[in-house]
Amino acid sequence: LSNSGLFGDVLPAVAQDPAADLFFLNIPVAGAGYDVDRFARDAAAFEAATGKPVAVAAWQESVAAPFRAHGIATFPNEGEAIAVLAQVAGHTERMRQPRATWPALPHVQVPAGAQGFLNEVDSLGLLARHGVPTVPMHLCRTADEARAAFDAIGAPAVVKACSAEVPHKSEHGLVALNVQTREQAAELFERFWAKMDTMGVQRDGVIVAATRKGQHEFMVGARIDPIFGPVVVVGDGGKYVEALKDCAVLLPPFSEADVQAALRTLRIAPLLDGVRGEPPLDVAALSRIAVAVGQVIAGAGGAIASLDLNPVMVGAAGKGAVVVDALVEVSKA
Repeated sequence: LSNSGLFGDVLPAVAQDPAADLFFLNIPVAGAGYDVDRFARDAAAFEAATGKPVAVAAWQESVAAPFRAHGIATFPNEGEAIAVLAQVAGHTERMRQPRATWPALPHVQVPAGAQGFLNEVDSLGLLARHGVPTVPMHLCRTADEARAAFDAIGAPAVVKACSAEVPHKSEHGLVALNVQTREQAAELFERFWAKMDTMGVQRDGVIVAATRKGQHEFMVGARIDPIFGPVVVVGDGGKYVEALKDCAVLLPPFSEADVQAALRTLRIAPLLDGVRGEPPLDVAALSRIAVAVGQVIAGAGGAIASLDLNPVMVGAAGKGAVVVDALVEVSKA
């Protein structure tokens, strides 16, 4: 640092290497006798001439101030400076990738007069109309209808209360799995119907649905962000989704390949290729669902505030994926 022309001499020489794309300068200490202003001036001239980003870690304010004055990105420590350069590199890589395009968006309509959340049947029905595979189900309003629905679905079935005012049914004991007989389905109908009445909530019916198992449970969500507009989230699903928060965000329009790349960033990514003798997962089917969800929320024109698909049961490669439960939130007028 006793050579005041150090940066002016060294930086252009290093920049001749085609592998030198980003420059990091760390100056932990400087004092009397060091021409810090010239260091900053030469670094700024280098950045302007080459277009190569420069980040400086300057621990002393007397060093940081001249670099800031010359427009150089300056940070109090190495970690912050390197993190910013990493962000620049990642963003540049994304900008160089071809941007996905979508065909004309679907015309998505929510039920007339709907407010708050749609019930499960209406939520799944909206998704199914736009190409999202959903579990077979029947909405019943009598015990006899529950028996008939069980006969059509077969064992084992799932029986759930259906109310737009109870978006999370399992917390209220309104979900029964592994239902084996038509009479059990009828008994559960009566129990859930009475429980909703006791709770004082709207009774839209009771669902009798097919049981669908998969290799792993995922979630797909979407919402209208106040800055970015429609955004889609994919990640690990099931009942621990809020606790584990293993997810990735996608900005429409995006491709199935973009979804698969996002899935590879998750902590559960090793599961995608199969572990301990398990087969690989059908990430292609999950990716198609994520793209369809993005098109649904974008095609709703602001009428849908959010979508929550959890769980999405994903089978082994080639076995597909199916949405077992979904919740659509209608935007406020």
